[in-house]
Amino acid sequence: MSKNKNDEFISIVWHELRTPLTSIRWYISMILEWDMWDISDDARKALNHCYDSSVRLITLVNDMLALSKIESWKMEYYMQKIQITEILKLVYNDVFLEIESKWVNFEIEIDKDLKDKFINIDPDKIRQVFINLINNAVKFTDVWWKIIIKASKVKNKVKFEVIDNGIWIPKEKLKEIFEKFSQIESSMQRQNTSWLWIWLALCKNFIKDFWSEIEVKSQVWEWSNFSFELNLI
Repeated sequence: MSKNKNDEFISIVWHELRTPLTSIRWYISMILEWDMWDISDDARKALNHCYDSSVRLITLVNDMLALSKIESWKMEYYMQKIQITEILKLVYNDVFLEIESKWVNFEIEIDKDLKDKFINIDPDKIRQVFINLINNAVKFTDVWWKIIIKASKVKNKVKFEVIDNGIWIPKEKLKEIFEKFSQIESSMQRQNTSWLWIWLALCKNFIKDFWSEIEVKSQVWEWSNFSFELNLI
């Protein structure tokens, strides 16, 4: 199948899936939030699982469509000047409930020299990068463990880091994790985690379009660190 045909196929599949997936998520949410139905704790637990699964599926298909757009040069960026502290505040609001529900400690550390600094970025895209990196960490971080976002000033750039002490990645696999269909066994859970690497492939491509690169370091049984640098303005 040619690249153009492949992009068209992904777009058609997504548009066909969007309506039923959205309906499933909405109806499950309605049952869980409204008091119209008397459901047991076991049923509520099962419905919560179905809701989470529908959200993950929608996210996965969205990411696949975004990757397709990037690779075919069809992704649109809306760059704007925005304060670093504001971006990280938005990210915190985006992920707080998910992280809190997993009983994971979450911290944001910002150099005092960056408190009033700005970057030129597409806010939605950079938030998606952070959300994907954090979700990747949450997936394999145990309760009471920690995820940290750090922002440090390095000359005329800001260095962002997402650090966790849960997931670790074998050294020989570090280059593979940004391939969109790679399959790497998790150190925390023995399962196929290829869909998580689609998240990472999307992060890599977004950051590349922001004229930077994502680097990853990992210490066995201790921590992993995903980082990238962006120009200050």
